[in-house]
Amino acid sequence: MSSNNQTDNLISRVLNSIFYKSSLGKASRISKNSKSLLALLKNALNKSKDLGVGGVFDSIRTKVVTIGSLVKAYASGEYRDIELKSLIIMIASLVYFISPIDLLPDFLPFLGYADDIALLTFVLQNMREEVEKFELWEMNKHVN
Repeated sequence: MSSNNQTDNLISRVLNSIFYKSSLGKASRISKNSKSLLALLKNALNKSKDLGVGGVFDSIRTKVVTIGSLVKAYASGEYRDIELKSLIIMIASLVYFISPIDLLPDFLPFLGYADDIALLTFVLQNMREEVEKFELWEMNKHVN
């Protein structure tokens, strides 16, 4: 089985899991409360910092920071140019990430973060237009 097929299979399993569906429900509730959004971001950033350094862990951290920046700007009211469905999917990926018990529990050596990485990567790839629009907004904000 090729690496792409394995990744696609893992993503499919994550997206159909009770853990991800639960994350979507939590994300919908969290999206309505700025304090909850900021607490989620703090937890996600702290977890990403505690992971370690190098390759895979740096990749997770970068993805969490990218999603986190957009969600933080949304929570503060600075940035609202995003579809609610897209925002909830991004928030759900962070909820899933901070949960130690998911499709592949985080305490499993080497495997525990595979589902988290796959989900974060999938979300960023599928929300590329939203992320690029946000990054452009952010660059223009700093220019003005």
